[in-house]
Amino acid sequence: MSFKIEKVAVLGAGVMGAQIAAHLTNAGIPVLLFDMNQEIVDKGFEFCKGLKPAPFYNPKNAELITPLNYEDHLEQLKECDWVVEVIAERLDWKRGLYDKIKPYIKDTAIISTNTSGINLSDLIEGMSTDFTSRFCVTHFFNPPRYLQLVEVVSGENTNPEVIDNISQFLENTLGKGVVHAKDTPNFIANRIGVFGMMTVLDVAKKLKMSVEDVDSLTGTLIGREKSATFRTADVVGLDTLSYVANTAYEKCVDDEAREIFVIPEYLQKIIDNGWLGQKSGQGFYKKVEKRVIHSLDLNTLEYTPQNKSRFKGVGLAREKVAMDKRLRALLWSPDVAGEFSWEVFSKTLLYSAHRMGEISDDIISIDNALKWGFAWGQGPFEIWDALGFNKTLERMKKDGKLIPTWVTEMAEKGFTAFYSIVDGVECVYCPNNNNYIPIKRSENELTFSMAKAKGGLIRKGWSASLVDLGDKVAAIELHSVLKPELNPIDGSLIEMIYFARHWVEENGYNGLVVSSSGPQFSAGANLNLILNAAKREKWAEIEKLTKSMQDVLQSLKYAPFPVIAAPYKLALGGGYEIIGACDKIVALGELYCGLVEVGVGLIPGAGGNLRVLSNLTKKFKSGFTANFQVVQKAFESIGMAKFSMSAKQAQSLGYLRKNDEIVLNQRHLLKRAKDVAIEMSDGYQPPEPETFRLPGLSGRLPIKASIKSFLKKGKISEHDAFIGEKLSYVLTGGDKGGPLSKVDEQYLLDIEREVFVSLCKEPKTLDRITHMLSKGKVLRN
Repeated sequence: MSFKIEKVAVLGAGVMGAQIAAHLTNAGIPVLLFDMNQEIVDKGFEFCKGLKPAPFYNPKNAELITPLNYEDHLEQLKECDWVVEVIAERLDWKRGLYDKIKPYIKDTAIISTNTSGINLSDLIEGMSTDFTSRFCVTHFFNPPRYLQLVEVVSGENTNPEVIDNISQFLENTLGKGVVHAKDTPNFIANRIGVFGMMTVLDVAKKLKMSVEDVDSLTGTLIGREKSATFRTADVVGLDTLSYVANTAYEKCVDDEAREIFVIPEYLQKIIDNGWLGQKSGQGFYKKVEKRVIHSLDLNTLEYTPQNKSRFKGVGLAREKVAMDKRLRALLWSPDVAGEFSWEVFSKTLLYSAHRMGEISDDIISIDNALKWGFAWGQGPFEIWDALGFNKTLERMKKDGKLIPTWVTEMAEKGFTAFYSIVDGVECVYCPNNNNYIPIKRSENELTFSMAKAKGGLIRKGWSASLVDLGDKVAAIELHSVLKPELNPIDGSLIEMIYFARHWVEENGYNGLVVSSSGPQFSAGANLNLILNAAKREKWAEIEKLTKSMQDVLQSLKYAPFPVIAAPYKLALGGGYEIIGACDKIVALGELYCGLVEVGVGLIPGAGGNLRVLSNLTKKFKSGFTANFQVVQKAFESIGMAKFSMSAKQAQSLGYLRKNDEIVLNQRHLLKRAKDVAIEMSDGYQPPEPETFRLPGLSGRLPIKASIKSFLKKGKISEHDAFIGEKLSYVLTGGDKGGPLSKVDEQYLLDIEREVFVSLCKEPKTLDRITHMLSKGKVLRN
């Protein structure tokens, strides 16, 4: 039954259905979006187009969606290869809809539901074998563009080929992380994730902790989203949280921790008051005026100004960069922060272990479900390993907590971790086999950890490593020791790029890949280095560092082998300058990319202006008019610090080129980049040096006029105007630019560097850098 999904029908134009339709268009798939009548479906479609964060990579993608209704257009269902139902969680409504659409679905189409609270067995009870053999659950997480997880659940009669086909489509085409769950209440992620949230609510109330204190302990500090617990609950909706918790309580009658899902009295009162979170304007938090948000006192149910406590455990944790050390410092801290964190973590880890065999047969599915669906930095079993398997187990026993039999047996057999490397292969413990088994990977998947497990580490530095990916392709892995979550660029990284460039050539390798293993590719330069040098007036030091990075990146561009960048998430400032120097970029669809240096009072200094000019020169047709178009577009992108909200948008802004590739699945990114390096290596010739015909003074005059206009209208500050004029000098070719002359790359790099260093001397620039480092926000001084 192998077939290709070329058109999809989404039944239900609510927030979730419309967003699933939108993400299908991100992969280029045409969608028929249905609802009860045309007014409802049109309204849902229009609402989706205005959602923030945007569900579309490109607003034009919306043209791939056709809004239809059940009364007039069911005949068009015959065109679809997959029909996914995304309506309200009412069993009678869902079954009624299936009866209505059955006559119009072609006999090869896959049918699925997006339910999270209704068992598949109840949905298909009494239905024909033909229907049930093609029916499954495909449970997306909200927002579906940004959260990777899709839980796939099959029934007793579901054809295995159906599951294989839909799983392949979800992974390879939509870029999703597929987890196969059992047909149990709330499946995997919601079962454990909501248990974790309800446990936080329970422990916080017992320890009399404030909403803001709990969120400070359950957010970025422990590798979770900034929204942490209570703010996440507000975003999800307290009624939704209550619904999922109630589902677990009512249906999981044999659950040893069932009582945790009982809605606390204070939460029920909040819901009864209509305080449902973000959608009602107040929940655990309430915005009382612009930039002023109060939190709810869980005892009085009154909103009061936030007042975060200072915990010793938090201080100890923040001293640690590595997450495993940070967690150990926090959980073993002898204060209320440590007590709270230990109770929440230990209970959640044990609850996950007790669910083995019930919701899933393997550890890695549970870990992946929480990472991809709840944005946990690590899954529960990975966290247990990070804390130390034996030490954590002994403390749990000392507390008198109930330990699953299989975990006790695992320890008795001498195993000391859930994950291990065996004979160069990444493995996971299997309770059914009482031993390690290889982790199953897609043939399109490659990670730095996989390569290093096989002995692929060539050289390790503070901020980056050189790794052998196999097939004579090496890769630079960014992994900052000081800020692994952002990978700021420093001298150590530049040195590793220099080393890698020459090592690959000297060892006759086919090519080089540049990527990362952290949450982001790179957020740009290490501003602390620049600020410290500027305060000491070490201008030669700044000039040398900038020149060094320019030279190293130029050597990458003209290397005698292909260099492929594989960026994802943040690639800002210097992060973009690295990928811009590569032969080709294989980018994740979720690429937030741009040259944003003006926000800290600077301009790009390591070739960023040159890369954008090069990209736009190739994009626009040659000629006198095109020169102005190139400069104008480059100034709009760089001068306004524009950054893309997708890889597709990065192409329109001039950061990515037309021939750069976009991959939707992050786990496939490194493998695809490696494959491209191999494909390009046969007969590879480095590019020819470029020259540019830039308008010079005649191009600066209209830009200067625009800057003055913006300044007069109060849209920019004096310092913004000053930076803008400096940037226009570089982009128009400096003193050598002119309609009849050409400038080469080195000249552009020289004037770029000169301006960059001069701006480092400006007090207002140093104020901007200081503000960004301390507040994480742009200062418009």
